[in-house]
Amino acid sequence: MHPQLFICLARCLQAALACFCLLLQPALAHSSSAVQSLSFRFADGAYASYFYLDKGEHSQNSFVQAADASFENWIFVVGGSGCASMGRYLPGYFRGLEGESGVSRLWLLQKRHVGAQDDGSDCSTAFVQDDHFSRWQADQLEFIRFQLAQAPSNKTIRVVMMGISEGAELAPVLALALPAATHLVLLAHSGDGAMGTYQTLARAYAHMHSGWKQLQAALSSTPSDPDRSLIHGRSWRYWSEIRAVDHLSNLRAWKGPVLWAYGEADALIPKDAQVKLQQIVKPAPGQWRICVFPGADHGLRSSDHAYLPDLMWQLDRWLAASPPLDPCQD
Repeated sequence: MHPQLFICLARCLQAALACFCLLLQPALAHSSSAVQSLSFRFADGAYASYFYLDKGEHSQNSFVQAADASFENWIFVVGGSGCASMGRYLPGYFRGLEGESGVSRLWLLQKRHVGAQDDGSDCSTAFVQDDHFSRWQADQLEFIRFQLAQAPSNKTIRVVMMGISEGAELAPVLALALPAATHLVLLAHSGDGAMGTYQTLARAYAHMHSGWKQLQAALSSTPSDPDRSLIHGRSWRYWSEIRAVDHLSNLRAWKGPVLWAYGEADALIPKDAQVKLQQIVKPAPGQWRICVFPGADHGLRSSDHAYLPDLMWQLDRWLAASPPLDPCQD
């Protein structure tokens, strides 16, 4: 889910606007090599920008096993909350994913009304009205199905749904809806549903408790215009739809491999998140690989290290079915 502090979290924790905005801030400076922004036209005539990256095979040497050229990774990335463009951080965001598992092709569809270089400081009214779960889901499914229709018949494609922060709410829904999906990645996410995590954090932070109570009161009745009635800067529809997502049931229903990665010091992830998820989901032995980066925040950055490239390398190893290395475990 950007080198500056996560703006929505700052509002939640400092101004008691507990909006649970989940946008991962990459532990990177702006990339010096911009990626071209492309445009996708939906069936309803609207457009959204997207980015495509082609990560080729690793340069072979005596320390790296040659990747099986018959495999490709098609990774569909669902970003975090807000209207900031991930295009400002590409291609550097995926440094570390260098081809040990084969060629990786990545698509990043942005939410509607997000420009290629938007910094997220001023989300438009049109963005706020279209920023809700059912819209994200419909748009991502239409886009991904279009791309998958172009898949070559002479390759074995690993189809990876990668959700970053808030995007991890949607990624399991997409994986379950797409028969071609093979792998699921949850990055900088609590493992619980958005509302369950918000409630847990509200118990831990007194200044978030009033925001939680305000949200519950506002959701108790339907306003005359759910798209224009705002709660903590988001539409009533946004909160209503994300409340209805049964994230833990979606994770239980997904039987494929899962990579779950987060920072040990991420203020948006309750301390008991891993224990709680494993007790509720009860994954099969070896189904989940969990990477917890020591001292790292929501952007996988600690006081002395940026872990995002390490995570991408671990992702490459996981896709190649290589054994886990610290700080990851099966």
